[in-house]
Formats: sequence, C-alpha cells, structure tokens
Amino acid sequence: MTKTKLIRECLIMVVTLLAIYHASRSIIHSVERQSFLHNQAVALRSGQSQAEEVNKELREGLTSYRSSSGIERLARERLNLAGQDEVVVRIGK
Repeated sequence: MTKTKLIRECLIMVVTLLAIYHASRSIIHSVERQSFLHNQAVALRSGQSQAEEVNKELREGLTSYRSSSGIERLARERLNLAGQDEVVVRIGK
C-alpha cells in the first residue's frame, strides 16, 4: 500500500468517526429534548385540568349568586354587609 493511499484512508476514517460522533451526540440531545418536552406537556395538561376544575367551581358559584338570595349571601359573606335591622360583629383571630 502506498503512503498517499494510507493517508487518504486515515483521513476518510477520521472524517467518518467525526460524523458518527456528531450524529450520536445529536441523537442523544434529541432524546433528552423529547423527554423534557414530554414532561412539560404532562405538567401543562395537569395545570389545564386544575384550571378547568376551578373554572367549573367559579361558574357554579356565579349561578348561585344570580338570585336575590345569592346576592344577599354574597353581600353578607364577602362584603360584611348587614340588613336594616342587623348589626355586624367582627371577632378578631
């Protein structure tokens, strides 16, 4: 085998090894990224279901406050208001 042919084959081998190295690094990075994105998607789905549950509870609360008795209860509970013949007494914690 001639010296130039040996050098050429060594260069081809080095280039091939570098290509294999970069391809494997790229594959590993891609797998890690996919795992990260999957975990993020799971967390977002969980947060979305929690938000939907809160929205459902708020909608149900709104329907109860649409009646006059619901508005009165809201005024008593949240705004500390009282009727004409009532007195609000606050007890500190």
